Amino acid sequence: MSNKLNVTFFLIFFLCTFLACSNNSQDTSNEKSNKANTSQTEVYIKNISAASLYQPLSEKGFSIDKQLGDHVMFVDCDKTTAISSEHVRISGDAPEKIVEIRASFTNTSTTKTDEAAKQFLGFIATLPYENAAPDQARSWIEGNISKNAKTTINGVNFEMFANLKNIRTLLITPVK
Repeated sequence: MSNKLNVTFFLIFFLCTFLACSNNSQDTSNEKSNKANTSQTEVYIKNISAASLYQPLSEKGFSIDKQLGDHVMFVDCDKTTAISSEHVRISGDAPEKIVEIRASFTNTSTTKTDEAAKQFLGFIATLPYENAAPDQARSWIEGNISKNAKTTINGVNFEMFANLKNIRTLLITPVK
């Protein structure tokens, strides 16, 4: 009987040890996964909200389409006139967590594209964010409207795309 008791005790001990080790390995992999998730934090344009950009555009006659979901937000702002089509997409994880602003100007007339795009994209570049330098941003747009160019102003990247004769695109993102 003592032998059976020893074997039973050994089996219970072995089983408990095995289960404890397997739970620890699962916890370790979960901890690694959680650490990986927390290290992939997004970088946002500091102290800006989607409304601080789309409200002034709404006042200028742009249509506003807001798409909000869990941890995702897009706001599309559009205006079409006889000479141009202007579009802004504000993207982020929430209305105060903006990761990208993309503004496009399409010239649909015989007006010079660069001259027509300066006013719109210059306005977008003056958006209010932490430590913004609106005069510097507008000046940079005016000096780079006709070429592909990139600059950083106080923690925010500005990138101009002038790949097509009648289209100018401005991409605004946080420095990562």
